[in-house]
Amino acid sequence: MTPFPFSKSPITDLPQSPPYYVSNFGYWSGVKQYDQAGIQFLSEFAKQSGLTKKASILEVGSGLGGSLLYWKHIFDAKKLSAINLPGEQSDFAKQLFHENDVKVDPFIEAGWEKMKTLPANTFDFVFSVDAAYHFDNIEEFYRQAFRVLKPGGKLVFNIFHSEKKVNISFPILLKLFLIPPNQIKTAIETKEELETLGFRIEKQLDWTIPVIIGFIQNSKQMKFSLRLFGIVLQKITKFFGLTYHYYVIKK
Repeated sequence: MTPFPFSKSPITDLPQSPPYYVSNFGYWSGVKQYDQAGIQFLSEFAKQSGLTKKASILEVGSGLGGSLLYWKHIFDAKKLSAINLPGEQSDFAKQLFHENDVKVDPFIEAGWEKMKTLPANTFDFVFSVDAAYHFDNIEEFYRQAFRVLKPGGKLVFNIFHSEKKVNISFPILLKLFLIPPNQIKTAIETKEELETLGFRIEKQLDWTIPVIIGFIQNSKQMKFSLRLFGIVLQKITKFFGLTYHYYVIKK
């Protein structure tokens, strides 16, 4: 989640459900507390993807590490790997994995571009939870995900869309959320990019209401910094006409 891109501050700023420390926007359907919404996000993310037992998972942008623990404990993943920027989040995640005796190999502390170092046809799933919309050159991210997935494997991610192709007149506003302005695309543009690479879109769900609007509404009960973030998020998504989507893409 954007307020905490490189830090472990969600641990103190938001209620959490140890050991599943998370920093996503939350999935706010039938819940009012972040410790519930954050875990429900992981549950919906996995359930809608068709995640099966004993799968191999690469998480790109693994944050605090709680999502990998969740998928290990709930789905008994047979292989966990991760890429995350170096910093407080990665340090916290490594300690979390150690304390819970969960093996994450490799754990690469770098940008998503390091996917290029991983062998082809390796993973059943490539997950990117509330992270892919931060990536520069997202089409190359799609290409690398296709390469490292096994045949029939799935790329699962969240992204913001605009209803129509727009010229971002005030890119500094998006930079506040660490979103590259040239990455705001329409659903049609994203579909074309993915299908050109050989992917098939299995599922595209509009999660704007349960995730973004849910966060904005419930942030009113949070600490001042998060209330302020919710206000800014509301204004920016309205100004640019942004919607928030969940994709399951099959190789």
